[in-house]
Amino acid sequence: MQDKIDLRELAVDRPDERGSSGIHHKRHFTTRYVVPAILILGFVGVLGWSLKDRLLPAHNVTVVPVHVTRSQSQQAGTPLFKSAGWVEPRPTPIYVPALAAGVVKNLLVVEDQILKKGDPVAILVSEDADLIRKRAQADLQLAEAERKSAQINFDKPVHLQAALSEAEAQLAKANTALANLPFETDRAEARLELAQQDLQGKKNSTGVVSGLEVDEAQSEVKSASALVQELQSRKKFLVAEQQALLLRRDALQEQLELKTEEERALLKAQALVAVAQVSLQEAELAYQRMTVLAPRNGRVLNLLASDGTHVQGGPGMGGKHDGGAVITMYQPEKLQVRVDVRFEDLPQVQRGQPVQIESPAVPNPLKGTVLFLSSLVDIQKNTLEVKVAIESSPEVIKPEMLVDVTFLAPSRSDTTNVSSESVHLYVPKNLIQQDEDGAFAWVADQQSGVARKTRVETGSRGSRNLIEVTSGLTETSKLISSPVDQLRDQIRIRVTGESPAPTDANSSPISP
Repeated sequence: MQDKIDLRELAVDRPDERGSSGIHHKRHFTTRYVVPAILILGFVGVLGWSLKDRLLPAHNVTVVPVHVTRSQSQQAGTPLFKSAGWVEPRPTPIYVPALAAGVVKNLLVVEDQILKKGDPVAILVSEDADLIRKRAQADLQLAEAERKSAQINFDKPVHLQAALSEAEAQLAKANTALANLPFETDRAEARLELAQQDLQGKKNSTGVVSGLEVDEAQSEVKSASALVQELQSRKKFLVAEQQALLLRRDALQEQLELKTEEERALLKAQALVAVAQVSLQEAELAYQRMTVLAPRNGRVLNLLASDGTHVQGGPGMGGKHDGGAVITMYQPEKLQVRVDVRFEDLPQVQRGQPVQIESPAVPNPLKGTVLFLSSLVDIQKNTLEVKVAIESSPEVIKPEMLVDVTFLAPSRSDTTNVSSESVHLYVPKNLIQQDEDGAFAWVADQQSGVARKTRVETGSRGSRNLIEVTSGLTETSKLISSPVDQLRDQIRIRVTGESPAPTDANSSPISP
C-alpha cells in the first residue's frame, strides 16, 4: 500500500494575481501615457515661448533714450569755466520820458552826468501850455461866478417872492371886488328906480316937457337897468377868478418853499466849478510837465533827444518804449553782467553761484552772484544769456564794457574737499504724463517685450522742452515716444525705431 501523497507540499506561494495585475497596469499607464504627455507639453511650451513674438500681437512703438548730463562737483570756490560778458544796468535802463507831448527847447544834461531825484533834465516849449493854463483859470472864475449867483438865488429867492406877492395882490383885489359887489348892485338898483320915476314924471307932464327930455329919461332907465344886470351876473366870474388866483398863490407859495429849480441850478453850478477845477489842475500839470525831471538818483546813460526834437509823451513809432523818452539813466550801484554761457557749461550754473569779474579797467577781480538764466539764446554761437549781479562796482565800471566772468564752484552743505560727479537725467516734457496718483512715463522693457507704467519724480531743473527726472528712471531707460494713446501696463510691444537722445539746443535750460 502506497503512502498517501500530501499535495499541500507541492503548493507554491504566489502573489495575488489581482494585486500584481493592478501594479502592472499602473506601470504601463505611466510609461505609455503620462511621460509622453509631459514631454509633448514641454515641447509645445518651449515651441510656443520661442514663437510668442510671432503668435501673440504686439504694438509697434518707437523709443527715445534718456538724456544724461554729468557735472563735476568741485570744491567751493574752484574755477569751473570762463565766459565773456557785457556790463548793463540792473535790471534795465531807466527811461526818463516827457510826460506831455512837445518840442525840446533846452536839453540840460550830458552823458555820464550825475543826477538827483527831481533835477531838471530838459525844458519843452511851454507857451501853448501856458495859454491853456490861463484859459482854464478864466473858466474856473466864470464857473465860480455862476455858482455864487446860483447860491444867492437859492438862499434869497426874491424873484419867487415877487411873483408870490403879485399873486397875493391880485387875489386881494378880486376879494375886494367880490365884497363890494352887493353895494354896487344896490347903488345901481337905486339909480334904476330913480331913472324910472323920472321917466314916469316926464311922461305925465306932456306938453310941459319936451320929447327930447323924455327920450333922455328912457335912455337913462335902460343904462341903469343894464348896469344892474351886469352887476348881478358879475358875481360868478369874480368867484371863478378868486379861485384861480388862490390856486396860483398856493403854487407860488409851494415853489418858494421847495426851491427845486434853484437847487438844481446850484448843484449844476457846483459841478461846473468842480469840472473847471479839474481842467485847471490838468492844465497846471501839463504846464509843469514842460520841465522833464529825473525820477531818481543816478547817472545819464544815453541822450535820446536834442534841442528841437519832438517828443510824443507816450509810445513812439511802432509802440517803442522810448517814443517819449528824453534820456536813459542807470544807477552805478546797481549793475549786472550779461554773460554768454555755452550750452555744455549750463549744467554747472545755478542761482546764487559766486563768480569773479575781471576787467582791464580794475586791478583786482570783482565779486558777483548769478541772478538767473534768461530765455535769450544765440543759435549761431550756441550760448545762453546768464545775468550776473556785481556786488560792489567801482565808479570806473560803465555799461556796455566787456568783461570776463569766471564761474566758481558753489558751496554745498553735502560737499567735501574731494571732487564728485553728479548725473542728471532729462526727458522730453511731453513724455511725462499725470494721473490721480502722480507723474508717470511709459518705459519700454525690451527684455520682456512689454510696456511698463513707471512712476517718476521730476526736479526743478530743465528747459523749455526737457525736464529733469530725479527718480524712477535709469541711464539705460528707453521711453516710449509714440504711439502712447493705446498703451496700458504690461501690454506687449515691438520696438520699431529709436530716436536720438534729446538735446534741446534751441531752448534755454533753467536752474532752480
